[in-house]
Amino acid sequence: MIKSLNQLKRQFQKGTKFVITGHCRPDWIGQRRQVTVSNTQGFYSIVPGEPEHKVSLANGGRGSILWWSKAPFWKFQDGICGLYSSDTQRTEEHLIMAFRVLEKEAV
Repeated sequence: MIKSLNQLKRQFQKGTKFVITGHCRPDWIGQRRQVTVSNTQGFYSIVPGEPEHKVSLANGGRGSILWWSKAPFWKFQDGICGLYSSDTQRTEEHLIMAFRVLEKEAV
């Protein structure tokens, strides 16, 4: 279980899959994603198996990007990794995206 931003950065390599559990765009909740690129700035992700999805086509086919931000903007609880727009108010109104990293078998 991921408990810190450093652990998340180490785990998020190309091919890592996750499911969105909360998002500032509610229609994206439940969407499965796959990391295509991860670096010191953030990570790109696509919707696996849907190469024509707007998320998959974004950024020249690398997918949608999420910048890492600083550790105080993140919350790690019960296997959920959440990024917020506030470093002091981690509430739904400040949620950017929350997700659960999937085990390799849970494809």
